[in-house]
Amino acid sequence: MTAVAVPPAGEPVVVSHRRAPGAGWLVGAGAAVVVLALALRVWGLVTANELFIDEVTYSRLALSVSRGEWPNLAGQPFHLHPPLTFLINGAVIDVFGLSADPTSLVFQLRWVNAVLGAVGVGLAYALLLRVTRPWIAVVGAVVLAADPFVLRNDSRVMLETPAFVFVLAGLLCVLSRRRWVAVLGGVLLGLAVVAKDVAVVPALLPLVLAVVWRKTMPVRQGLAVVAAGLVPYAAYLVALGVTGRLPGWWAAKVGGVRRMAGLDQITGFNSAQAPSLLDALISQLTRFGTSYVLLGLAVPAGLWALRSTRADRRLVGLVASVMGLLGLFALAFGTLEEQMGYFVVVPGVLAVGIAFTEPPRWTLRARPVFTVAAALVVLAGLASAIHARSVRDNAYQQARAYLDTQVPPGSRVGLTSPTAQFALHSGEGNDLHVGTWVSLGALRQHRADYVLTQSRPLSQGYGYASPDLLPWLAKHAQPVFTFSGPTGGDTVVWKLSQAELDAAVSRGQLIPEVVTP
Repeated sequence: MTAVAVPPAGEPVVVSHRRAPGAGWLVGAGAAVVVLALALRVWGLVTANELFIDEVTYSRLALSVSRGEWPNLAGQPFHLHPPLTFLINGAVIDVFGLSADPTSLVFQLRWVNAVLGAVGVGLAYALLLRVTRPWIAVVGAVVLAADPFVLRNDSRVMLETPAFVFVLAGLLCVLSRRRWVAVLGGVLLGLAVVAKDVAVVPALLPLVLAVVWRKTMPVRQGLAVVAAGLVPYAAYLVALGVTGRLPGWWAAKVGGVRRMAGLDQITGFNSAQAPSLLDALISQLTRFGTSYVLLGLAVPAGLWALRSTRADRRLVGLVASVMGLLGLFALAFGTLEEQMGYFVVVPGVLAVGIAFTEPPRWTLRARPVFTVAAALVVLAGLASAIHARSVRDNAYQQARAYLDTQVPPGSRVGLTSPTAQFALHSGEGNDLHVGTWVSLGALRQHRADYVLTQSRPLSQGYGYASPDLLPWLAKHAQPVFTFSGPTGGDTVVWKLSQAELDAAVSRGQLIPEVVTP
């Protein structure tokens, strides 16, 4: 039987004379918040978010699935992430007959996460109704609908959005009084792990801890739900074993665990080539300031929820706490990537709602201050969301359109960043010949006609080319396309002069790459 919150013995029951909102009001408020969430996600869906390297990768994987194949990149099996999100997107490609061009496909598949993100806001609203008060549920859902960090992730082809939709749906079912619904919740939580491995932390680990933490969940129920949660991934492993793919999966998972533990720092803010985390936070403070506040509140709010007398609130507190602590570990030692914040912010907002419902005694006198602060966070989040959706930040899309229409067919184009390398391939579009030719020597050797650069990734060490390449190009090449955006800085297509390249190389001025492609 599912643990149900009841007042502890001896605790006075407070009777309110205020009329509780009716079911119609609650449904209407939830529908309004979901509509707001969807509107913010589809507004500027193509133009407001710069192309992200992972989006191109995941779109190519979904495209391979739509052809009836196992997820692969150019024939190479892909096991770094489990396949559920690729299966979902692959089915969408099949049903709607979407583009076979991976870069164009990204902008079409963004609709999937936009819809799922709005569904996630609705599920969060339902969870907050379950564990807090109606007005807190509305405010919390509005925060998630408009939070700039959550909004950006929901507007891209990423794995976190579908994974956490399954987490939220699973938690709602686990809190049900019906045993079979709770077991179904375990299956949904297991599907979250088949969407993204790290979802095992917010999906299944809290269930294990719930059995031992203040009897938040009865042992038999906990075992049943966790067992159900293991079924989806077990089925995935069986499929891998039957098809002989288990060794490749194992190698990929060992590498993934080493990255998460910080033993291999390949990507993220702790890697050798990464920019300073503090500099990145400061530079994006105006865009994601409210998100930083929510990230900072996740762990303390989660830990406070663990003290609740109600089992359902303690379970939410466990989810927020374990995910927040994992985020802190990644910040200090592991592979910290910006998308991990999604897994922290969403349960963090739920835990903050619980903290408002059961505030510490020492905060009671200051409650008006905290209420005003919460209102400011909501308003600032809405303002940031409106600004973010109205900004044009689609440099790669515009550069691709320029290269497809304004340069001679068969032109040779050098690419200087990983995103460009994944977004542009030889033979696509205007039959361009592209390559990661990032030094002057390589550009000369391959007789490149053009080179594509983005100032911010190169200056922060995220590109292949040296930052010194930009001033050389400004002096010796002709910018034929320029676009400025908040993500990439100045995106420029430069027309190269073979005479200038020959002269530079003959002088020994090669400007070698800083990262080998």
